[in-house]
Amino acid sequence: MTSFPLSLGRFDHYTLIVPDVEASTRFHMDILGFGWVREQKVNAGSAPEGEYDMLNHVLHLPGDPSRVVVITEGLTEESIFSKYLAAHGPGIHHVAYTVDDLPGAFAKLEAEGIPMTSSRIVHDPLSGLRQVFLSREKTGYFIELIERTEAAEEGTFKEDNMAELANTMKSYIGEDVSGDPAPSDVVAVLPVATDATLDHLANPAFLGQWTAHQTVMQDGSGNWVERRLIGDVPLEVTRESNTVTFTWTTGAGALTIPFSVEKEGEGSRISVAIPQGLTEERARRTAAIIGCELTLLAEALGVKVDAEEVRQARLEIGKFHLEVYARTGA
Repeated sequence: MTSFPLSLGRFDHYTLIVPDVEASTRFHMDILGFGWVREQKVNAGSAPEGEYDMLNHVLHLPGDPSRVVVITEGLTEESIFSKYLAAHGPGIHHVAYTVDDLPGAFAKLEAEGIPMTSSRIVHDPLSGLRQVFLSREKTGYFIELIERTEAAEEGTFKEDNMAELANTMKSYIGEDVSGDPAPSDVVAVLPVATDATLDHLANPAFLGQWTAHQTVMQDGSGNWVERRLIGDVPLEVTRESNTVTFTWTTGAGALTIPFSVEKEGEGSRISVAIPQGLTEERARRTAAIIGCELTLLAEALGVKVDAEEVRQARLEIGKFHLEVYARTGA
């Protein structure tokens, strides 16, 4: 295996799964000298909307505030954390190491047939944080590879990433997993007021700034169309309450993608539903591109986004634009 060993960076964090996070936290702090960082709650899918099924206490190691332990407890019986605890008992769930190029490391591992818990890298489109788990068969615990950015510094964990990573463990709690499910939506939280976000989304003239649809313009009648190599495609953009919907109509039918915007704190939570009826491959590709678009939308709205993440998003958007432009229009 000439491409190995991997070039691992420093130890980043480790995670415990325990039955009582409060008791474990007290022991770590009072007896072992760990320091408090924060509490972080997540819904990985087993709790109703607005509630949580995962409680995390993040503590820094004694004498080293840059490295942490995450102590995790499941909050519902159906939580994947409660089920994992029942199946495997309490203790270390995973140890994480930084890497500089996670896509490159992922490709090497995949080429050598080294098992991972997911067929793709978990990626937060706004911060650029990337993570993946190596399966526990070789070591008895999971190993996480994590690529951080300036927007996702040491000790920072993104809720959507945590939920998605957790759900890659389903085969370890006796649930049949034949493959990663196709994504149903893409979510981003931006520190921008909802009205400003909705105004930007609803203006077709801005689509060239942040989407792969870079040839959108008005025709002679004032209607919005997307210019393509063979035939233009009518585009309708509608705004109703907190949702902006984009509809492209071709001879093959209509493609509709709604962007829903809800207030979250002082900012906006954007949820983008992946259209039904797509193949799994196209649904994944669509979700990945929308993630890139949300990164560029954040930049267009004045949010400070990691420069490398913006560069990568623009590369992906540019490539996808060429794919879209080559499709047959109306």
